[in-house]
Amino acid sequence: MIYFVEQKPRRFGIGYKGSKNSIAEFVVSQFPKRKHFYDLFAGGCAVTHCAMLSGKFKQFHINDISDAPRLFYDAIKGKYKDEKRWISRADFFARKDGDPYIRYCWSFGNAGKDYLYSKEVEPYKKALHYARVLNDFSLLREFGVDAQDASRLFIRTHEKEIKEKYIKWYCKNVLFSDRNIDELRRQLSILVRKESESLRLYLCNALKAGGKKTADVDRFLGTNGMAGHYFGKSQWEFPTQEIYEKLRGFLPLQKEYGEIAELYNLAQSLERLQSLQSLERLQSLQSLQSLQSLQLTQTSYDNVKIENDSVIYCDIPYRDTSGYLCGAFDHEKFYDWAERQTEPCFISEYDMPSDRFECVASRSKRILLSGGSASEKQEKIFVPKTQVKTIRKFIEAKWTQLGFDFEETA
Repeated sequence: MIYFVEQKPRRFGIGYKGSKNSIAEFVVSQFPKRKHFYDLFAGGCAVTHCAMLSGKFKQFHINDISDAPRLFYDAIKGKYKDEKRWISRADFFARKDGDPYIRYCWSFGNAGKDYLYSKEVEPYKKALHYARVLNDFSLLREFGVDAQDASRLFIRTHEKEIKEKYIKWYCKNVLFSDRNIDELRRQLSILVRKESESLRLYLCNALKAGGKKTADVDRFLGTNGMAGHYFGKSQWEFPTQEIYEKLRGFLPLQKEYGEIAELYNLAQSLERLQSLQSLERLQSLQSLQSLQSLQLTQTSYDNVKIENDSVIYCDIPYRDTSGYLCGAFDHEKFYDWAERQTEPCFISEYDMPSDRFECVASRSKRILLSGGSASEKQEKIFVPKTQVKTIRKFIEAKWTQLGFDFEETA
Protein backbone atom coordinates (compact mmCIF):
# COMPACT_ATOMS: atom_id res chain seq x y z
CA MET A 1 0.00 0.00 0.00
CA ILE A 2 1.23 3.53 -0.76
CA TYR A 3 1.31 6.11 2.04
CA PHE A 4 1.50 9.84 1.40
CA VAL A 5 2.53 12.75 3.60
CA GLU A 6 0.09 15.67 3.55
CA GLN A 7 1.31 18.81 1.77
CA LYS A 8 -0.25 22.23 1.28
CA PRO A 9 -2.94 21.71 -1.40
CA ARG A 10 -3.64 23.68 -4.54
CA ARG A 11 -7.13 24.98 -5.14
CA PHE A 12 -9.22 22.72 -7.35
CA GLY A 13 -12.88 22.89 -8.37
CA ILE A 14 -15.39 25.11 -6.62
CA GLY A 15 -16.04 25.68 -2.94
CA TYR A 16 -18.31 22.81 -1.91
CA LYS A 17 -19.17 20.92 1.27
CA GLY A 18 -17.06 17.76 1.36
CA SER A 19 -14.74 18.93 -1.42
CA LYS A 20 -11.77 16.66 -2.26
CA ASN A 21 -9.60 19.71 -2.95
CA SER A 22 -6.99 18.76 -0.36
CA ILE A 23 -6.47 15.25 -1.76
CA ALA A 24 -7.23 15.78 -5.46
CA GLU A 25 -3.62 15.35 -6.57
CA PHE A 26 -3.26 12.23 -4.44
CA VAL A 27 -6.40 10.74 -6.00
CA VAL A 28 -5.53 11.58 -9.60
CA SER A 29 -2.00 10.20 -9.17
CA GLN A 30 -3.55 6.73 -8.84
CA PHE A 31 -5.27 6.78 -12.23
CA PRO A 32 -3.86 5.18 -15.38
CA LYS A 33 -3.89 7.15 -18.62
CA ARG A 34 -7.13 6.68 -20.57
CA LYS A 35 -9.30 8.49 -23.12
CA HIS A 36 -12.32 9.07 -20.83
CA PHE A 37 -12.55 10.18 -17.22
CA TYR A 38 -15.81 9.75 -15.29
CA ASP A 39 -16.40 11.62 -12.00
CA LEU A 40 -19.75 10.11 -11.03
CA PHE A 41 -20.20 11.87 -7.66
CA ALA A 42 -18.55 15.06 -8.83
CA GLY A 43 -19.78 17.61 -6.25
CA GLY A 44 -17.49 20.62 -6.58
CA CYS A 45 -15.44 18.86 -9.30
CA ALA A 46 -12.10 19.18 -7.50
CA VAL A 47 -10.89 15.80 -8.76
CA THR A 48 -12.10 16.51 -12.30
CA HIS A 49 -10.30 19.87 -12.28
CA CYS A 50 -7.08 18.19 -11.17
CA ALA A 51 -7.56 15.43 -13.75
CA MET A 52 -7.99 18.01 -16.52
CA LEU A 53 -4.61 19.49 -15.63
CA SER A 54 -2.91 16.09 -15.40
CA GLY A 55 -2.78 15.42 -19.14
CA LYS A 56 -3.96 11.83 -18.63
CA PHE A 57 -7.37 12.15 -20.30
CA LYS A 58 -9.00 13.64 -23.38
CA GLN A 59 -12.70 13.60 -22.52
CA PHE A 60 -14.32 14.30 -19.16
CA HIS A 61 -17.73 13.32 -17.85
CA ILE A 62 -18.99 14.94 -14.64
CA ASN A 63 -22.14 13.73 -12.92
CA ASP A 64 -24.00 14.23 -9.66
CA ILE A 65 -27.59 14.15 -8.47
CA SER A 66 -27.08 17.72 -7.27
CA ASP A 67 -26.51 20.67 -9.61
CA ALA A 68 -23.17 21.65 -8.05
CA PRO A 69 -21.21 20.42 -11.13
CA ARG A 70 -23.28 22.83 -13.23
CA LEU A 71 -21.49 25.69 -11.48
CA PHE A 72 -18.10 24.24 -12.45
CA TYR A 73 -19.28 23.56 -16.01
CA ASP A 74 -20.71 27.06 -16.48
CA ALA A 75 -17.57 28.66 -15.04
CA ILE A 76 -15.40 26.88 -17.61
CA LYS A 77 -17.74 28.05 -20.37
CA GLY A 78 -17.24 31.66 -19.21
CA LYS A 79 -20.67 32.32 -17.70
CA TYR A 80 -19.23 34.19 -14.71
CA LYS A 81 -16.56 36.26 -16.45
CA ASP A 82 -18.67 39.42 -15.95
CA GLU A 83 -20.33 38.40 -12.68
CA LYS A 84 -20.34 41.27 -10.16
CA ARG A 85 -23.60 40.91 -8.22
CA TRP A 86 -23.90 41.49 -4.50
CA ILE A 87 -26.22 38.83 -3.05
CA SER A 88 -28.02 39.94 0.10
CA ARG A 89 -29.44 37.67 2.78
CA ALA A 90 -32.92 38.22 1.34
CA ASP A 91 -31.66 37.47 -2.20
CA PHE A 92 -30.01 34.29 -0.98
CA PHE A 93 -33.07 32.72 0.59
CA ALA A 94 -35.37 33.86 -2.21
CA ARG A 95 -33.18 32.62 -5.08
CA LYS A 96 -30.79 29.93 -3.84
CA ASP A 97 -32.94 27.00 -4.93
CA GLY A 98 -32.84 28.05 -8.58
CA ASP A 99 -29.29 29.38 -8.88
CA PRO A 100 -26.28 27.17 -8.01
CA TYR A 101 -23.98 30.21 -8.01
CA ILE A 102 -26.02 31.84 -5.25
CA ARG A 103 -26.55 28.60 -3.37
CA TYR A 104 -22.92 27.51 -3.17
CA CYS A 105 -20.80 30.67 -3.48
CA TRP A 106 -22.95 32.71 -1.08
CA SER A 107 -23.60 30.07 1.58
CA PHE A 108 -21.83 29.36 4.84
CA GLY A 109 -19.31 26.55 4.33
CA ASN A 110 -20.47 26.31 0.69
CA ALA A 111 -23.14 23.94 2.02
CA GLY A 112 -26.03 25.60 0.17
CA LYS A 113 -28.13 26.13 3.30
CA ASP A 114 -27.29 29.24 5.33
CA TYR A 115 -26.25 32.69 4.18
CA LEU A 116 -22.53 33.40 3.99
CA TYR A 117 -22.34 36.37 6.38
CA SER A 118 -23.82 37.02 9.80
CA LYS A 119 -26.33 39.86 10.13
CA GLU A 120 -23.83 41.83 12.18
CA VAL A 121 -21.21 42.05 9.42
CA GLU A 122 -23.40 41.88 6.30
CA PRO A 123 -23.55 45.70 5.81
CA TYR A 124 -19.77 45.96 5.95
CA LYS A 125 -19.26 43.04 3.57
CA LYS A 126 -21.67 44.72 1.16
CA ALA A 127 -19.70 47.97 1.34
CA LEU A 128 -16.46 46.09 0.77
CA HIS A 129 -17.94 44.21 -2.19
CA TYR A 130 -19.13 47.46 -3.74
CA ALA A 131 -15.69 48.99 -3.30
CA ARG A 132 -13.64 46.06 -4.60
CA VAL A 133 -15.92 44.76 -7.33
CA LEU A 134 -17.87 47.85 -8.46
CA ASN A 135 -15.33 50.54 -7.54
CA ASP A 136 -18.10 52.24 -5.55
CA PHE A 137 -16.90 53.61 -2.18
CA SER A 138 -20.15 55.31 -1.17
CA LEU A 139 -21.15 52.64 1.36
CA LEU A 140 -17.76 52.71 3.06
CA ARG A 141 -18.04 56.48 3.29
CA GLU A 142 -21.40 56.10 5.04
CA PHE A 143 -19.46 54.49 7.87
CA GLY A 144 -17.10 57.46 7.92
CA VAL A 145 -14.29 55.56 6.14
CA ASP A 146 -12.52 57.87 3.70
CA ALA A 147 -11.39 55.12 1.36
CA GLN A 148 -9.95 55.46 -2.13
CA ASP A 149 -9.34 51.75 -2.45
CA ALA A 150 -10.40 48.60 -0.61
CA SER A 151 -7.34 46.44 -1.07
CA ARG A 152 -6.33 43.94 1.58
CA LEU A 153 -3.35 46.18 2.39
CA PHE A 154 -5.59 49.21 2.96
CA ILE A 155 -8.02 47.27 5.17
CA ARG A 156 -5.22 45.66 7.16
CA THR A 157 -3.42 48.99 7.66
CA HIS A 158 -6.56 50.82 8.81
CA GLU A 159 -8.36 47.88 10.43
CA LYS A 160 -8.66 49.37 13.92
CA GLU A 161 -10.05 52.67 12.65
CA ILE A 162 -12.44 50.99 10.20
CA LYS A 163 -13.69 48.55 12.81
CA GLU A 164 -14.47 51.32 15.28
CA LYS A 165 -16.27 53.43 12.69
CA TYR A 166 -18.29 50.50 11.43
CA ILE A 167 -19.30 49.36 14.91
CA LYS A 168 -20.38 52.87 15.79
CA TRP A 169 -22.42 53.08 12.57
CA TYR A 170 -23.94 49.65 13.21
CA CYS A 171 -24.95 50.47 16.75
CA LYS A 172 -26.53 53.77 15.73
CA ASN A 173 -28.28 52.64 12.52
CA VAL A 174 -29.11 49.01 13.28
CA LEU A 175 -29.19 48.66 17.05
CA PHE A 176 -30.36 52.28 17.53
CA SER A 177 -27.88 52.76 20.35
CA ASP A 178 -25.60 55.71 21.11
CA ARG A 179 -23.09 53.77 23.18
CA ASN A 180 -19.77 55.55 23.51
CA ILE A 181 -17.13 54.19 21.15
CA ASP A 182 -14.55 53.99 23.94
CA GLU A 183 -16.92 51.84 25.96
CA LEU A 184 -17.57 49.69 22.90
CA ARG A 185 -13.84 49.30 22.35
CA ARG A 186 -13.38 48.26 25.96
CA GLN A 187 -16.21 45.73 25.75
CA LEU A 188 -14.89 44.31 22.51
CA SER A 189 -11.37 43.98 23.87
CA ILE A 190 -12.63 42.12 26.91
CA LEU A 191 -14.82 39.91 24.78
CA VAL A 192 -12.09 38.93 22.37
CA ARG A 193 -9.33 38.50 24.96
CA LYS A 194 -11.24 36.89 27.79
CA GLU A 195 -14.69 35.81 26.73
CA SER A 196 -13.82 33.89 23.56
CA GLU A 197 -12.62 31.01 25.71
CA SER A 198 -15.75 31.15 27.86
CA LEU A 199 -17.89 31.05 24.72
CA ARG A 200 -15.96 28.01 23.50
CA LEU A 201 -16.37 26.29 26.86
CA TYR A 202 -20.07 27.16 26.82
CA LEU A 203 -20.38 25.23 23.54
CA CYS A 204 -18.18 22.37 24.77
CA ASN A 205 -20.21 22.02 27.98
CA ALA A 206 -23.42 21.86 25.96
CA LEU A 207 -21.83 19.19 23.78
CA LYS A 208 -20.90 17.15 26.85
CA ALA A 209 -24.25 17.69 28.59
CA GLY A 210 -26.05 16.53 25.46
CA GLY A 211 -23.96 13.36 25.30
CA LYS A 212 -22.79 14.24 21.79
CA LYS A 213 -19.51 14.27 19.91
CA THR A 214 -18.21 16.65 17.28
CA ALA A 215 -18.96 14.07 14.59
CA ASP A 216 -22.59 13.98 15.75
CA VAL A 217 -22.83 17.74 15.25
CA ASP A 218 -21.33 17.41 11.77
CA ARG A 219 -23.94 14.81 10.84
CA PHE A 220 -26.74 16.93 12.29
CA LEU A 221 -25.66 20.07 10.43
CA GLY A 222 -24.73 18.22 7.25
CA THR A 223 -21.17 19.59 7.38
CA ASN A 224 -17.88 17.78 6.90
CA GLY A 225 -15.47 18.62 9.71
CA MET A 226 -16.67 22.23 10.15
CA ALA A 227 -18.06 21.51 13.63
CA GLY A 228 -14.52 21.17 14.93
CA HIS A 229 -14.14 24.95 14.65
CA TYR A 230 -16.92 25.48 17.22
CA PHE A 231 -15.39 23.31 19.94
CA GLY A 232 -11.62 23.13 19.41
CA LYS A 233 -9.02 25.77 20.26
CA SER A 234 -7.38 25.69 16.86
CA GLN A 235 -9.05 28.18 14.46
CA TRP A 236 -11.96 28.54 16.88
CA GLU A 237 -14.99 30.54 15.80
CA PHE A 238 -18.48 31.06 17.17
CA PRO A 239 -21.36 29.74 15.02
CA THR A 240 -23.40 32.07 12.86
CA GLN A 241 -26.88 32.84 14.11
CA GLU A 242 -28.44 30.36 11.68
CA ILE A 243 -26.11 27.57 12.82
CA TYR A 244 -26.55 28.48 16.48
CA GLU A 245 -30.34 28.36 16.24
CA LYS A 246 -30.11 24.93 14.61
CA LEU A 247 -27.77 23.73 17.35
CA ARG A 248 -30.26 24.83 20.02
CA GLY A 249 -32.54 22.09 18.72
CA PHE A 250 -29.75 19.53 19.09
CA LEU A 251 -27.73 20.66 22.13
CA PRO A 252 -28.79 22.18 25.48
CA LEU A 253 -27.81 25.76 24.63
CA GLN A 254 -29.85 27.95 26.97
CA LYS A 255 -28.74 31.46 26.05
CA GLU A 256 -30.22 33.55 23.27
CA TYR A 257 -27.83 34.24 20.41
CA GLY A 258 -28.07 38.02 20.71
CA GLU A 259 -27.09 38.17 24.37
CA ILE A 260 -23.78 36.38 23.85
CA ALA A 261 -22.69 36.87 20.24
CA GLU A 262 -23.62 40.37 19.08
CA LEU A 263 -20.38 42.06 20.03
CA TYR A 264 -18.32 38.94 19.31
CA ASN A 265 -19.38 38.96 15.68
CA LEU A 266 -18.68 42.66 15.36
CA ALA A 267 -15.24 42.15 16.84
CA GLN A 268 -14.02 39.71 14.19
CA SER A 269 -11.72 40.74 11.35
CA LEU A 270 -13.56 42.65 8.66
CA GLU A 271 -10.96 42.01 5.98
CA ARG A 272 -11.83 38.64 4.43
CA LEU A 273 -14.42 38.81 1.64
CA GLN A 274 -15.38 35.19 1.01
CA SER A 275 -17.85 35.96 -1.76
CA LEU A 276 -15.11 37.69 -3.78
CA GLN A 277 -12.76 34.76 -3.24
CA SER A 278 -15.39 32.35 -4.56
CA LEU A 279 -16.09 34.58 -7.56
CA GLU A 280 -12.40 34.92 -8.44
CA ARG A 281 -12.05 31.16 -8.22
CA LEU A 282 -14.99 30.65 -10.59
CA GLN A 283 -13.65 33.15 -13.08
CA SER A 284 -10.23 31.51 -13.08
CA LEU A 285 -11.78 28.24 -14.25
CA GLN A 286 -12.49 29.78 -17.66
CA SER A 287 -8.85 29.11 -18.52
CA LEU A 288 -9.75 25.41 -18.79
CA GLN A 289 -12.18 26.02 -21.64
CA SER A 290 -9.83 25.10 -24.48
CA LEU A 291 -8.14 22.15 -22.77
CA GLN A 292 -10.46 19.18 -23.20
CA SER A 293 -14.01 18.03 -23.90
CA LEU A 294 -16.34 18.23 -20.90
CA GLN A 295 -19.80 16.65 -20.63
CA LEU A 296 -22.28 17.19 -17.80
CA THR A 297 -25.11 14.97 -16.51
CA GLN A 298 -27.34 15.16 -13.44
CA THR A 299 -28.57 11.70 -12.64
CA SER A 300 -27.88 8.63 -10.52
CA TYR A 301 -24.41 7.15 -10.98
CA ASP A 302 -25.81 3.88 -12.35
CA ASN A 303 -27.61 5.69 -15.18
CA VAL A 304 -24.37 6.95 -16.73
CA LYS A 305 -23.12 4.97 -19.73
CA ILE A 306 -19.42 4.19 -19.40
CA GLU A 307 -17.39 4.18 -22.62
CA ASN A 308 -14.47 1.86 -23.30
CA ASP A 309 -10.97 3.10 -22.45
CA SER A 310 -12.12 4.91 -19.30
CA VAL A 311 -11.31 5.55 -15.67
CA ILE A 312 -14.21 5.76 -13.21
CA TYR A 313 -13.91 7.74 -9.98
CA CYS A 314 -16.56 7.53 -7.24
CA ASP A 315 -16.49 9.80 -4.20
CA ILE A 316 -19.46 8.09 -2.56
CA PRO A 317 -21.16 9.30 0.66
CA TYR A 318 -19.11 7.85 3.51
CA ARG A 319 -20.97 5.55 5.88
CA ASP A 320 -20.18 7.66 8.94
CA THR A 321 -21.17 11.03 7.48
CA SER A 322 -24.35 12.69 6.28
CA GLY A 323 -25.96 10.86 3.40
CA TYR A 324 -27.10 11.47 -0.12
CA LEU A 325 -29.09 14.57 -1.07
CA CYS A 326 -32.07 12.44 -2.10
CA GLY A 327 -32.21 10.32 1.04
CA ALA A 328 -30.08 7.49 2.39
CA PHE A 329 -27.41 6.17 0.06
CA ASP A 330 -27.68 2.45 -0.76
CA HIS A 331 -24.14 1.23 -0.25
CA GLU A 332 -24.92 -2.41 -1.03
CA LYS A 333 -26.43 -1.44 -4.36
CA PHE A 334 -23.32 0.59 -5.15
CA TYR A 335 -21.00 -2.30 -4.20
CA ASP A 336 -22.83 -4.58 -6.62
CA TRP A 337 -22.62 -1.96 -9.37
CA ALA A 338 -18.90 -1.33 -8.81
CA GLU A 339 -18.07 -5.04 -9.03
CA ARG A 340 -19.78 -5.25 -12.41
CA GLN A 341 -17.63 -2.52 -13.97
CA THR A 342 -15.10 -3.59 -16.59
CA GLU A 343 -13.26 -0.24 -16.69
CA PRO A 344 -10.92 0.68 -13.78
CA CYS A 345 -13.09 1.91 -10.90
CA PHE A 346 -11.52 3.91 -8.03
CA ILE A 347 -13.55 4.65 -4.89
CA SER A 348 -12.88 7.12 -2.08
CA GLU A 349 -13.95 5.81 1.34
CA TYR A 350 -12.62 5.26 4.83
CA ASP A 351 -13.54 1.56 4.87
CA MET A 352 -15.16 -0.93 2.50
CA PRO A 353 -15.98 -4.68 2.76
CA SER A 354 -12.58 -6.39 2.72
CA ASP A 355 -13.92 -9.49 0.98
CA ARG A 356 -15.07 -7.44 -2.02
CA PHE A 357 -12.74 -4.40 -2.23
CA GLU A 358 -9.06 -3.69 -1.63
CA CYS A 359 -7.33 -0.49 -0.59
CA VAL A 360 -4.62 0.33 -3.15
CA ALA A 361 -3.44 3.66 -1.68
CA SER A 362 -3.81 5.60 1.56
CA ARG A 363 -3.11 9.13 2.68
CA SER A 364 -3.02 10.45 6.25
CA LYS A 365 -5.36 13.32 7.06
CA ARG A 366 -5.43 15.38 10.27
CA ILE A 367 -8.90 15.57 11.84
CA LEU A 368 -9.68 18.27 14.43
CA LEU A 369 -11.56 16.98 17.47
CA SER A 370 -13.54 18.59 20.29
CA GLY A 371 -11.34 20.25 22.92
CA GLY A 372 -8.59 21.15 20.49
CA SER A 373 -7.04 17.69 20.13
CA ALA A 374 -6.53 16.03 16.78
CA SER A 375 -6.33 12.55 15.33
CA GLU A 376 -5.04 11.02 12.13
CA LYS A 377 -7.49 9.47 9.71
CA GLN A 378 -6.68 7.57 6.54
CA GLU A 379 -8.14 8.79 3.26
CA LYS A 380 -8.20 5.60 1.19
CA ILE A 381 -8.66 4.61 -2.44
CA PHE A 382 -10.38 1.25 -2.99
CA VAL A 383 -10.92 -0.86 -6.09
CA PRO A 384 -13.05 -3.99 -6.62
CA LYS A 385 -11.04 -7.14 -5.98
CA THR A 386 -11.84 -8.23 -9.52
CA GLN A 387 -9.66 -5.32 -10.74
CA VAL A 388 -6.86 -5.48 -8.16
CA LYS A 389 -4.21 -7.25 -10.24
CA THR A 390 -4.49 -4.91 -13.21
CA ILE A 391 -4.70 -1.70 -11.19
CA ARG A 392 -2.02 -2.65 -8.67
CA LYS A 393 0.34 -3.52 -11.50
CA PHE A 394 -0.09 -0.05 -12.97
CA ILE A 395 0.28 1.76 -9.62
CA GLU A 396 3.33 -0.17 -8.45
CA ALA A 397 5.12 0.16 -11.79
CA LYS A 398 4.52 3.91 -11.81
CA TRP A 399 5.67 4.56 -8.27
CA THR A 400 8.60 2.15 -8.36
CA GLN A 401 10.01 4.26 -11.19
CA LEU A 402 9.90 7.23 -8.81
CA GLY A 403 11.69 5.34 -6.02
CA PHE A 404 8.79 4.53 -3.71
CA ASP A 405 8.74 1.37 -1.57
CA PHE A 406 5.56 -0.63 -1.11
CA GLU A 407 3.91 -2.30 1.84
CA GLU A 408 1.86 -5.21 0.57
CA THR A 409 -1.58 -5.69 2.05
CA ALA A 410 -2.48 -9.09 3.45
